[in-house]
Amino acid sequence: MKGKTGDQPVNDKTTRVVVLGGGFAGAFTARYLKRFGGDGIEVELVNNTNYFVFQPLLPEVASGTISAPDAVTPLRYMLPGVTVRMADVRAVDFEAREVQVVQGSKRVPITVCYDHLVICLGQKTDLSRFPGFEQHSLTMRDLADAHGLRNQVIQCLEHADVTEDMELKQRLLTFVVAGGGFSGVETMGELHEMIRRSLRFYPNVGQQDITPILIQRGARLLPELPQRLGEYTREKLERRGIRVLLGKSLRSACVSAVELDDGSMIPTGTLVTTVGNGPTELVRQLDVARERGKLAVSEYLQVRGHENVWALGDAALVPLPGTGDEPRFAPPTAQFAVREAKCAARNIVAASRGHDLQPFDYKPRGSLASIGNYRAVAEVFGMRLSGLFAWLLWRGFYISMLPGLSTKIRVALNWAFDYVLPRNIVQIKNAEAPAVRRMRYANGDVLFRPGQFVDGFYVVLSGTLESRVPDARIGEDFVRLIGAGDHWGERTLTEAWQTHGTLTAVDDCEVLVLQRQDFRSLREAMPEFDAYFRKIPDKIYPRVLRATPSADDCREEPK
Repeated sequence: MKGKTGDQPVNDKTTRVVVLGGGFAGAFTARYLKRFGGDGIEVELVNNTNYFVFQPLLPEVASGTISAPDAVTPLRYMLPGVTVRMADVRAVDFEAREVQVVQGSKRVPITVCYDHLVICLGQKTDLSRFPGFEQHSLTMRDLADAHGLRNQVIQCLEHADVTEDMELKQRLLTFVVAGGGFSGVETMGELHEMIRRSLRFYPNVGQQDITPILIQRGARLLPELPQRLGEYTREKLERRGIRVLLGKSLRSACVSAVELDDGSMIPTGTLVTTVGNGPTELVRQLDVARERGKLAVSEYLQVRGHENVWALGDAALVPLPGTGDEPRFAPPTAQFAVREAKCAARNIVAASRGHDLQPFDYKPRGSLASIGNYRAVAEVFGMRLSGLFAWLLWRGFYISMLPGLSTKIRVALNWAFDYVLPRNIVQIKNAEAPAVRRMRYANGDVLFRPGQFVDGFYVVLSGTLESRVPDARIGEDFVRLIGAGDHWGERTLTEAWQTHGTLTAVDDCEVLVLQRQDFRSLREAMPEFDAYFRKIPDKIYPRVLRATPSADDCREEPK
């Protein structure tokens, strides 16, 4: 097979595999490919960050049990011999065997070619069905989410300790977690433990003032485990003062409360949601078979209809062998993702060498969930366990799954220190990126070249920019000078966000940049703002742009 990346040829004897995604499925697929394939397999992993996140530990990062850097592992350290490309995936061309990615600060599009493609893009949090959730709820999918939840809890405690408004204090000290699965239960357990151990520093906040609420749509907690363990979990949580609402679901959220499906309201300033998962935007766009909202794959983990495209992890609906009437599918857990990765890697190596493929078949060792306060529930090899012993087993299991000896040691030390030392309540806020930023360009600086993705709407405050767009039909360039008070980018943002020409500073200039999504949101929310751009005369655009209808041209004028 042959493959290439851009202009770089690949040896004829080398099979080139591109892995999309750096979670459990993607990172372990790349690792196993190098282990099983040796020098005959060239592996490139594309991920939007340069690190692997051990997601089961995110609740402990949020609670301060584990420091954030210790819950992640650099992909380059974890995957020796694998090419790691930090970029966003924009499109896949199955016929040409190409993946288009965007990388760098200038969002330069690059084509990455492959012989085999492995899609491990997981799922994203889709809260669009719940009004107000996108604006007023916190999620637990990555490191930033855990950091944000920790800051939110500390902020609530700080404010509640000094406020004299009792209604506000009650709202600040009410913490709601939506979802009673593994993620929701572990998040609530760690959240409650963090608050309990922090109260010693807040003299005006007592344990009786804290109202933690766990909401589960189903009839019991942890539906993945036997009913007895779900009932044990509920009993232990309620004994610790956590309200558990079963058979309830959230309808909406606002800045000061959440609404349940029965219309009742719970005043709160903190909502954590562990529900509402859906496919990523790229997976939605792929022209492939789907089932139950996921990529449909064979028992060999091949995407149906594509022998050289594989999918696993949360993004795929992986069938399990069985003889029952109801089909069985692999659950979206780290344990299964790692085993799927091993199977996919073996099959890709086998396919590249003309050998037979092996179906995916895995019987899990068991399931474990921490419920805080040194307690856990587990089902391991058919045995149902709970309490301190289950908690120790849970910790040992997670230590065994952590990638790299140094990561194992750091996490183990974090756990040991947490047992004897008080929790750190320092609030470290991230620098907030403004929606509008000022940029300075020197004479001759090139802001954009053809084919780059535009990051925002540009308004010139001082100096001059030159926009130069080639027009092959007339054999010359369309040149436009953009001076102080003028703007650039509105047409490109309306279309595909890619430039057709070159934008250059012809002297020293200062530019105001409004982020792409904020610019589009303003146009949607303010008719007068939108009308201004739709009435801009066509003569300021080159013919090559005027020949392509934009979204503006498809909308009626406001009456």
